[in-house]
Amino acid sequence: MTGRLSRGSLLLPIFAIACTVPQPGDPVAGNLRRQLLRSFPSALPEPGPDLTPDSPAVQLGEALFFDPNLSSCGTVACASCHLPERGFSDGRRVSIGCGGISGRRNSGSLYGAAYLTHLFWDGRADSLELQAMDPVTDPREMANSWEEVVRYLSTGEHRATGRRFVAAERYYRAGFAQVYHGQISPETVAAALAAYQRSLVSTDSAFDRWLAGEDAALTPAQVQGALVFFGRGRCGECHPPPAFTDSLFHNVGVPAPRYESAEPFPTNAGICGGVPVHLDPGRAGTVNPAPCEELGAFRTPSLRNVELSAPYMHNGVFSSLDAVVQHYWSVGRGTTSPPIGQLDHRMRLIRLTDSGGHPDDLRNLVEFLRSLTGSTRDGPPWGIAPPGGSGLSPAETLFSQPTPGKQGS
Repeated sequence: MTGRLSRGSLLLPIFAIACTVPQPGDPVAGNLRRQLLRSFPSALPEPGPDLTPDSPAVQLGEALFFDPNLSSCGTVACASCHLPERGFSDGRRVSIGCGGISGRRNSGSLYGAAYLTHLFWDGRADSLELQAMDPVTDPREMANSWEEVVRYLSTGEHRATGRRFVAAERYYRAGFAQVYHGQISPETVAAALAAYQRSLVSTDSAFDRWLAGEDAALTPAQVQGALVFFGRGRCGECHPPPAFTDSLFHNVGVPAPRYESAEPFPTNAGICGGVPVHLDPGRAGTVNPAPCEELGAFRTPSLRNVELSAPYMHNGVFSSLDAVVQHYWSVGRGTTSPPIGQLDHRMRLIRLTDSGGHPDDLRNLVEFLRSLTGSTRDGPPWGIAPPGGSGLSPAETLFSQPTPGKQGS
């Protein structure tokens, strides 16, 4: 999958020597590319068999993902917090569930979810199937039960709102018959949702084209930003290509915003000798006994399509990429400390420059991060709604014809 931290650290002595702005075709840029190709896979692996956007399992998962009737209120879908136009995040600091209740954390992008070994910011699920089970029953999200979800998918009846959705029933009967031999259960729903999320892979970014040999794909500022990213900025140690995440947990000193409250963290008193009631314990809050060395640590997000998914960090505290790199600059200078837990030792090794009042490293880093924007995915034509509500949807047409050799349960 991705390069390990030890491999990424090998890049530091080589790339830290650059002191001039490289031009396309410059030997410094060529050396960077060669070292990356030696140290990391050149491209993302396939996310799994039969996970093209038009495959039956992915189409079924997409319909479920955009269907608000999986929630008790009938207004909150998975896509409500993961909008395609926002990089499969929602543009909020903290997501909102049924009844307008605030969630615990920022929704975060789903691009590259196939390559994660831990899901959620605190890593409490180790597969997309397990991750898909959680939001349905979370009272801060969809606030439903799996019994009611299965009833709705099987009969079209949404008891909490007293409505019946005949077209959705017809759609799901056909879809589950084709993909899972007619079995509608929490496990098959989670499997379909996981298939859809695994298919959300972004490729063909400017960085990908440059790595493949297209010198002009990156601007000089982006090449300089790449040298900083993989060199003295040490970003590549936790965000190694091609997935740009190590899927591990780090305390990077993210500040606690004023809008955090005690309600989302009811178990804090029993974690690591007592954590302040309004602070997010992160990874340390997932198991008992808590791994106190991971207090305040959160999973490294992928940086693929990162410019689409503001605001950033587990609590959405930074509204822009400029604010993110400014934070790391402050951490490297030793002027920022974490509100909880111990700062990852790598953070104190960051060396970003602020030359003559012009933060060249910061600006170039942001430009490099923008070079990671690649292919994107639109949602279904009916948007956030039960499938089949406005005539025959493309997915209904797909499920109306038998397709041999497709995925079963």
